[in-house]
Amino acid sequence: MPDLSASCHVVACPHCLPYHPAIIQQLYALKDSDQARKSHYFAGRYENIYLAPQVVPEIDVILDSAVKQAASLLACKPSDLQLRFWFNLMQQNDVTLPHTHDVNDEVLSATYYLQIPPQSGKLLLRLADGVREIVPSEGTFVFFDPEIEHEVTIHQHAKARISLGLNFGYSQPD
Repeated sequence: MPDLSASCHVVACPHCLPYHPAIIQQLYALKDSDQARKSHYFAGRYENIYLAPQVVPEIDVILDSAVKQAASLLACKPSDLQLRFWFNLMQQNDVTLPHTHDVNDEVLSATYYLQIPPQSGKLLLRLADGVREIVPSEGTFVFFDPEIEHEVTIHQHAKARISLGLNFGYSQPD
């Protein structure tokens, strides 16, 4: 497996952009329903909102792109990977506290940006050679090693900042 611990990979997905409005609309319609599961209550909000891909069908284009890119970075086939994802909805003055994703069988993590108004929080990755500050951009993935500590700075705009968190692991043989 390639060593991803010292870097991150930023990848644009322009063909994903047309699906954003429908995905965002579905997120808002379902985020407080019995179809949503929430976790990681920190700093006054749930950081993770889980929705099944079946209830947000337009997300398939983004998830397929994510798996293909992850497979390329990991030098494996897309079918070798399993994916878990969640929504991160940040309102004005929200932050995401420092954390890692290395608690299960993750081999790669990513963020994908759906809605990024001005003054959105920045992604900070604590790499071996220092902190890398990523200014988020709609339609962009940031792939990184799940052991890298990361956080999101304060979101200052009145319009929500919406991203997807993604974790990739190897598929279990049948």
